[in-house]
Amino acid sequence: MNNKDQMHPDDFRNLVIFAVVSMLLWYAWDTFILKPQKSQFEKAKLARHELILNNPELLEPLSFLSREEALDTTRSSRISFENNRVKGSILLKGGRLDDLVLKEYFDKQDSKQNVALLTPEGTERPRFVEFGWYSSDEKVKLPDDKTIWTVRGNSDLKPGAPVTLAWDNGQGQTFERTMTLDKHYSFKFEQSVHNSNIEPVQVFPYALIVQYGIPMDFTGRWVAYEGPMGFMGGELVKGDYHTLLSERKISREAQTGWLGISDKYWLTALIPQQENLAKYRFLVEPDPVHKEKNRYQADLTGQLVKVGHNETKKDSFTLFTGIKKVSVLEAYEVDLKAPNFDLAVDFGWFWFFTYPFYIALHYLGVWTGNMGVAIICLTIFLRMAVYPLTRTTFHSFAKMRVVQPQILEIRSKFANDKERLQQEIVEVYRKHGVNPLSGCLPALVQIPIFFALYKIILVTIELRNAPFFGWIQDLSAPDPTSLFNLFGLIPWTPPGVLMVGAWPCAMLCVMLVQKQLTPPPQDQIQKDMRNYFPFIITYIMAQFPAGLVVYWTFSGLISALQQAYIMKSMGVPIHLFEKDKVEAELEKKVEEGPPVHPLIEMAEEEAEHALFGEEGRTSSEPGEPEKPVKPPKPKKKKKK
Repeated sequence: MNNKDQMHPDDFRNLVIFAVVSMLLWYAWDTFILKPQKSQFEKAKLARHELILNNPELLEPLSFLSREEALDTTRSSRISFENNRVKGSILLKGGRLDDLVLKEYFDKQDSKQNVALLTPEGTERPRFVEFGWYSSDEKVKLPDDKTIWTVRGNSDLKPGAPVTLAWDNGQGQTFERTMTLDKHYSFKFEQSVHNSNIEPVQVFPYALIVQYGIPMDFTGRWVAYEGPMGFMGGELVKGDYHTLLSERKISREAQTGWLGISDKYWLTALIPQQENLAKYRFLVEPDPVHKEKNRYQADLTGQLVKVGHNETKKDSFTLFTGIKKVSVLEAYEVDLKAPNFDLAVDFGWFWFFTYPFYIALHYLGVWTGNMGVAIICLTIFLRMAVYPLTRTTFHSFAKMRVVQPQILEIRSKFANDKERLQQEIVEVYRKHGVNPLSGCLPALVQIPIFFALYKIILVTIELRNAPFFGWIQDLSAPDPTSLFNLFGLIPWTPPGVLMVGAWPCAMLCVMLVQKQLTPPPQDQIQKDMRNYFPFIITYIMAQFPAGLVVYWTFSGLISALQQAYIMKSMGVPIHLFEKDKVEAELEKKVEEGPPVHPLIEMAEEEAEHALFGEEGRTSSEPGEPEKPVKPPKPKKKKKK
């Protein structure tokens, strides 16, 4: 047997070590991770089976009350409230705030049903707010969800007209709640306990928000956070619905902060008195059968309150139930001293880049009165700002068109010598100052701008149901028209995969114009990518918000106009609808081959030169003698 066919002892040793380590890792994974998970799953499955077996009614379909039925005053007594922004009612049984709608916002564009942030228990996916006291002493009778509160004085809650509820537990303690409504989106709740008994009472104040199931308008997109969140002790904490189901509870203790449940455009949050130590929690009680009955809760608990004989102790907190508009949240942040309250608007990790664009778009929208026009104005400003970068790119593209006759001649001369062909093309590009990296920086600048605008359009309430012109009535939604029914001329609604609207088609036309202005590549694969790319991008962008498509269309249009201006100033002919003779012949030569990549080679040399200087060049300049490569020095053997 030839020695060359034998495995080296070191290689055999490494193979054995690899096999042993792999088996140990597999055994550890199976023993300490997979088997415990499987055991927990089997136990949960068995417990669920036994629960259903003992309670077969759990399998019955769920039935819910309508919102109107749940709010019927014949079923329960309520006191109403209203201001310029919100309206609703408070249930006297339990003193629960479970009815609140936004007067200025509706579920859909053409709907007359107001957005409901709080909904009574018994309806589908209810959400409500409770607060009160709890004690470790079970002998003390405290108000709960069955307590019937009595109204003292005013029974119509309005700004400047608070309402007071009272309840006597019959053991010497009297509980009162005073509720104040401001002119916008907040309630101040002040609760007190008076002890006329000789023995002192020890209680803890609490407040909580309960959400059954995931909200109906939950989108579940990564770009916009939805779920329990809060800012506590300098830390932004998010306990999304999926995470809570696995962790069951997330808790923090801090002297400053707030917490609540965030929707895409709305926020329900509790803000306690700052500088007082409080415990903040997110938790879930999953239902074993119906996920619609999973009970998600965000709550806060204050410090122990000792109420002596004939003493009255108070506690207060603020409830915010309203829109996630940055200016509104910033105003409440100052008024309530709630730290970083504006972080409820999810601008993402790169908020420092997204936020300035949001401010610019917001004020442009206020100035123009139309968010679509604001997007166009912002696009013009951005294209002007990056013009010094794109100007270099367009100059390089124009130079590539100027040298097309020389490239055609070189391809005819060296059609059978790929290496020489690429060298000659590189030499021509260098001679005329074509920069291979000129197109990279503008493209890199455009990427964060695109994602910043995408984030703004999807998460900010200014763009929700914001109309443009014509058929675009919501810039945060895709274009509702479709090419496949001739934009509504054919009485047929295409499926979602065929919804390619008028604005994406306009964007396609702009990209095709840009393609005509760009010099053709030097290999067939790049040529095919260049031909198909506009159609692929159009189909993808058709599913994006219309506001983003408007930005892309006008950005491409301005870019094409800038490029055409530079080409004309350099004397380069512009052919939009037909190709000139030289370009047509050059494309034919590219199809015949061989494929070359001169710009890639130039870019590699530029990168080596930037990293290593003149010593980093592996090949000499054309016309110079090639430098010999020195062999590596042999290593010295160490003496034993």
